[in-house]
Amino acid sequence: VTLKREEEREFDMGSYRPHKRKRATTLKGKCIEYIGDNLHEVFKEEVLDIKLREQILDYLCESPILVDLPDGFLDGSWTKIRFGGCVLPKGLLAQVGEQCYDLEELDLKQCAGNEMLDVDSFAKLCDGCRELKIVDLVGIMTLKDEQLDCMHHLGNSLRRVRLGGNICLSPCAIATFLLKAGRNLQELDLAGCQINDTVVQAVATHCKNLQELSLGYADNYGGVAGGGVTLFGWGLLMRNLKKIHTLKLKRVVGAGKSLLLLIARHLGPKLVSLDLTGFK
Repeated sequence: VTLKREEEREFDMGSYRPHKRKRATTLKGKCIEYIGDNLHEVFKEEVLDIKLREQILDYLCESPILVDLPDGFLDGSWTKIRFGGCVLPKGLLAQVGEQCYDLEELDLKQCAGNEMLDVDSFAKLCDGCRELKIVDLVGIMTLKDEQLDCMHHLGNSLRRVRLGGNICLSPCAIATFLLKAGRNLQELDLAGCQINDTVVQAVATHCKNLQELSLGYADNYGGVAGGGVTLFGWGLLMRNLKKIHTLKLKRVVGAGKSLLLLIARHLGPKLVSLDLTGFK
């Protein structure tokens, strides 16, 4: 019986494939799979249109480690790129900055690898892609103050910035970023970041056009929240968010009934969505 169980365990372990792709069942899907698996060879022979390249990139990003992309695969015709969840090859961000000058949306959600630690590559990305409107950097965890500083160049174009879960960013760096790039922001996600009165004051003062705001996991006890947000800070924020229709305060603790009264008084009639999951 023991031998049989060990054999079954070995079979189960052998059949387990983390991040296993769901294989295509249509002819079009099979073609995309073939091109993706033989990208460098195919790209030497054929010039692929942007729609097909987008589908191929989506297929490649289903793998946890993104392969090197051939020269010319990325160019000025790209307006939206999603790398979310992948370990990026070295030099890819600089390549995007140099070749995708009309890029408007970039998804780097939960990306990892040494490339995501390289400040120079991130700087080249921000220098080259001056038309970026939407940047998703949620859950990278290792994002540095120096990298956020590079995004000041995008101040006039940025509309939606998602930084949720980036616990390494200091409150001072976040506040400085908002000072230089917050004027046209319509969406800002700082859930899980280090938030204190300095950050809240920067949002209230420099992000007058915000429509969606997430400050989940903030507190006024200090600790990971970088000193916390006082009731004065919350009041200043609520009085100045004139255009907000979506507010997420998931697991905000320490503010209690006083913050609820501020929300009701200053934002109540305008709010379309309010998330208070785990609010205390």
